[in-house]
Amino acid sequence: MGQEVVWVLKALILPPGGPILLGVLGLALGRRFLGRLLVVLSLALLYLFSTPYVAGRLMAPVETIAPLSTRQARASGADAIVLLGGGRYADAPEYGGDTVNGLMLERVRYAARLARQTGLPVVISGGSLHGDRTAEAELARQVLEQEFDVEVAATESASRTTWDNAYLTRDLLRSRGIGRVLLVTHAMHMPRALEAFQRAGIDAVPAPTRFFHVDDGAEELSDWLPDPRALLISYYALHEQLGRLWYRLREHL
Repeated sequence: MGQEVVWVLKALILPPGGPILLGVLGLALGRRFLGRLLVVLSLALLYLFSTPYVAGRLMAPVETIAPLSTRQARASGADAIVLLGGGRYADAPEYGGDTVNGLMLERVRYAARLARQTGLPVVISGGSLHGDRTAEAELARQVLEQEFDVEVAATESASRTTWDNAYLTRDLLRSRGIGRVLLVTHAMHMPRALEAFQRAGIDAVPAPTRFFHVDDGAEELSDWLPDPRALLISYYALHEQLGRLWYRLREHL
């Protein structure tokens, strides 16, 4: 399935697109019972996905891998750190061109920290979704070397998906005699990324960063008030759950 088709499907299924589409269908059906039901369902889903309480409950079963301590990282027996691409800030006027976006910068920062703690070389995987821009791996390399003073050993610049990250990085690691790696990506993305790397035959130790779900055990009124950040977290959580479901399905295709 082409990436363009995947992007359209995600936009139509995940929030806010999915609930909005339900509402549009309901309006198209007019005053009939089903039409009214779809409109009500659309508004209810938009509200629920926008609350911190629901967003947290959706993210909790996704962020299941614990953070890696400094001691664990040093004792891991890894030969390198693999940093996965996470997006770009395109045509950034203050930087005079593309650079890493906020999500990618969080991964870059943590990879730099691990590199300083362990002394391990860094390998970056990430291409360009549209193929006509500088690869994310190259953008991340620039930031790591110029802003964090961490040298990058190698980059993989052809991947467009997490699955690509795993299989294309495997060939790069084998060519350099690298066995076990510390895998750096967001906590929400780690289960899916780790699964892809393990299926590619890579011995990967998860090193997740940026946890969105923090359960302090207390519920407040604000947990039930709409918040645009909660809507984004709901999107991330459902995106990862659908991604892992797709991995299950592709086994049988």
